[in-house]
Amino acid sequence: MANTLLTHTMIAQRALFDLHNSLVMSRHVYKGYNTEFRARGRFKVGSSVTIALPNKYRTKDGATMDVVDTYERSTTVSVDTQKHVAFNITESDYMFKIEDFSRKHLVPATIALANKLDNDGMKEYVNVYNQVGTPGTTPSTFQVLADSAERMDNEAIPQDSRLRIFSPKAYWSMAAGELKGVFNENIVDTMLRRGFVGRFANADHFMSQNVPAHTVGAHGGTPLMNGATAEGATSIVTNGWSATTAILKAGDIITIDGVYAVNPISGDKWEGNQLRQFVVTANTSSVASDATIPIYPTIYSASATEKVLPYQTVDALPANDAAITVVGTASTAYPMNLCFHPNAFALTVLPFQAPKSANKSVMWGQASDQDLGLSITVATGFDIANYDEDTRMDILYGWDTIEPNYAVRIIG
Repeated sequence: MANTLLTHTMIAQRALFDLHNSLVMSRHVYKGYNTEFRARGRFKVGSSVTIALPNKYRTKDGATMDVVDTYERSTTVSVDTQKHVAFNITESDYMFKIEDFSRKHLVPATIALANKLDNDGMKEYVNVYNQVGTPGTTPSTFQVLADSAERMDNEAIPQDSRLRIFSPKAYWSMAAGELKGVFNENIVDTMLRRGFVGRFANADHFMSQNVPAHTVGAHGGTPLMNGATAEGATSIVTNGWSATTAILKAGDIITIDGVYAVNPISGDKWEGNQLRQFVVTANTSSVASDATIPIYPTIYSASATEKVLPYQTVDALPANDAAITVVGTASTAYPMNLCFHPNAFALTVLPFQAPKSANKSVMWGQASDQDLGLSITVATGFDIANYDEDTRMDILYGWDTIEPNYAVRIIG
C-alpha cells in the first residue's frame, strides 16, 4: 500500500510537536498573552498590547477602614521577532512517513528555531536587577542555590514553580563538586535527553547551552551620587566617573552605599542589611565625569506616599556623595544563569495570517496550540528566477520581562 503524501498541514503539526520538545526556557514561562492579541486581531511583527499587572496592597491596623488609592500598573507586550529556517524538500520527501520526514528535516530545523527562541528568552536577564554569585567564579556549590532562593524569598515571590537554568560549565561544575550526590545517573540521563536535571533547593533545574554572557561596561573613576534623589526616580544623577567615556551598559548591576533593599509587603530591611541592587536600563556615557544613569527598580522609600508603598524598594533615598559600586570588572564578560518564577517572563507566539495566494492544502500549512502557547508555519514556494523550489518554517514571537523581581541572575 502506497504511503499517503504528506501535506503542509501534517508537516506543520509535527513541526509544532518537535519544536515544543526542543525548548528549555521557553516551556517554563507565561504564555497566556496570545489570547490578548487574538482578541484584537493583531498578528504582525511590531504588534503590541497593553496588559494590566496585578495590584499590590499593604495591611492596615484596627477596625476603622482606611482606604488608599490603588496604584495601577501596566506593561506593553510586543511581538517583534520573526525567525525562519529554510531548506529544500524533494518530491520524494513527501512520500516519507511523518516520522522519517521529521528525522530528516523537522527535528534539525526546529532545534535551530528552539535554540534561538530560548537564547532570546535568556537575554531577558538584561531587565533583572537581583543578582547573586561571585563574578568570575563558576557556580559549583549549594550556597549559590540557597542565595538565589533567599533573594526570591526576600522579594516575597511564591515558592511554587521556581526553576534555575545553568550553562553547561556551571552544570558540570556542580555535578563534579559538592552537589554530585544529587546528580545521579538517572538525573544525568534525563538531563542529556531533555535538559532537565532534577528538583532540589526548591526549584527544578535545567541545563542549556543558550545561557548568554553579559559584558560589563568600561566603567572607571570613583563614582558618587550627585545631589538629592526624588521619590519615584527612575534615574540617578552621579559624578566622579572617568571623563567622557561609555561607562555602563544596559544590564549592568550597581549598588549605592546606604541604600538597602526591603521586603515590599512589610517594608522591613532584608536580614543582614543587604544593599538594593539596580540594573542599568540603557547604555550610558559620562561627560566630564558626570552621568545620569537610568535604573530599575523605581526608587520608592519608606517616605513615599501610601499609594506606592506596596511597591517600596529601598529603606531610604540615596544620600548626596554616597558611593556607587558597579558589580563586575570593567569590560569583562560573565555568564548569566537564571533563577526565576514563570511569571517573571512572558513569551507570546502568534500564528501568521494565511497569504491569499498560498495553496493552503498543498503549499502552506500552520499549526497552533493555545495550551502550549506555540504556533509554526510551513510554506513552499517556487523561485522562478532560479527555477528552484524552497521550503521555510517560520515563527512569530516576542519576549517580555513582566515582573523583573520574580527572577534572580546567578553570575558565573
